[in-house]
Amino acid sequence: MGKMKFILIVLFALLLSPLHFYKIYAQTKIGGFLQLDKRFYISKNALPMEDFYNRFRFETSVSPNDKLYLFSSVDFRFYDLARAKKLNDLENINQLFPTNVSLWEAYVSLYGFLFDDLDLKIGKQRISWGTADKLNQTDNLNSKDFSDLNNFAEKIPSWAVKASYYLSDYNLTVVWLPNFEPVLLPRNGTSLFLGDALTSFKDSLILPANRLSNSMFAFKISSNFAGWDYSFSYFNGYDDIPILTSLNYNSNPGNSNPGKAELSFPKIQVIGADFSTEISGIGFWGEGALTIPNKIIAPILANGVYYQKVALDDKPYFKFTLGSDYTFPGGYYLNAQWMHGFFTERGNTLNDYFFVRLEKTLFNEQLKIAFGSALEVDKWGNVSENYGYGFFPELTYQGIDNLEMSIGTFLVGGKPASLLGSWKNAKQAYLRVKVSF
Repeated sequence: MGKMKFILIVLFALLLSPLHFYKIYAQTKIGGFLQLDKRFYISKNALPMEDFYNRFRFETSVSPNDKLYLFSSVDFRFYDLARAKKLNDLENINQLFPTNVSLWEAYVSLYGFLFDDLDLKIGKQRISWGTADKLNQTDNLNSKDFSDLNNFAEKIPSWAVKASYYLSDYNLTVVWLPNFEPVLLPRNGTSLFLGDALTSFKDSLILPANRLSNSMFAFKISSNFAGWDYSFSYFNGYDDIPILTSLNYNSNPGNSNPGKAELSFPKIQVIGADFSTEISGIGFWGEGALTIPNKIIAPILANGVYYQKVALDDKPYFKFTLGSDYTFPGGYYLNAQWMHGFFTERGNTLNDYFFVRLEKTLFNEQLKIAFGSALEVDKWGNVSENYGYGFFPELTYQGIDNLEMSIGTFLVGGKPASLLGSWKNAKQAYLRVKVSF
């Protein structure tokens, strides 16, 4: 009789298991996008960058019940340009058709964890802070993705534990990031963001040790008052942009070994605030970040002479972004932002950047024409010798759901000392096709 009960239980479980898996499958959502980019340099002295890549993002999510949610995405980047340097490389498909695969996000969300008003999210996740349009000064939790010059505001998801507590009109968010993740730079394009002063040196990079004491944390409190959304935040961690911390060089003419450079990542604290609102149909937003860095003194050994240089002072510095947008009669959309301090700038070397984008749809919104522009001012006392500029015209076809086809150019220039001026050899024309599903 016991044996018969066991057989009946097994048969019953086998009958139920397909139903269980079917139920999970029915709750699973699949999505993502395929973005195909074909780009061409239009500068005579084009940089030897290899950042031209296409992208395929595959996303899955499942919610077994109203308390649990799982999400994951895989990012495929397949490059346009072959990296064959010698004859044998033609035997390697990875050299001819380079492809990078990475787990983009993978997290689990728990709703009503311990308390009804407490949510928990654990895993690799994108935590976006700030109200500005991509030019966020308080968005410090995820590392920067500079691998695509045309999309320098991209971020990479980080492993984190995020707790959100909802109390009446306030939302308190606490984040713990156990591991430090550095910036991702474009292939052969490091100088575009960090300058070319160190390109002739052999360098070594020192990352923060993987210790509990080096983990990072942040918190934010946000609310709304009379139509104004606002928040205050605090971040304690590391800047993901490296800085020179030691240099040993020999400037004698003809020396084949100019020296060695050591770079590391500064410890920082960031106190932030942001707001957004709408007045008479005009959108306004702004955010500011007061960064408090640890002082870094770099030892320098030059031709046998030793001295020390302050690589980073411990004086706080303030970055901000202010912006506004409005849709005029006739469907003309205007977006304007003022950014004080680019992502890579520190201390008293903060420049001003002005971005304007005008959009207009035509043919029953099937076509969109966009004119983007940028102006950089390094020194207001002598603007004619310290400026950079950019023009970004784009035409997009969006007459089919889930499809965007764009052609455009990325035109930059200016004085060599400016950021945009240093990008002048990266001028591009592109064709982009993006399908979302």
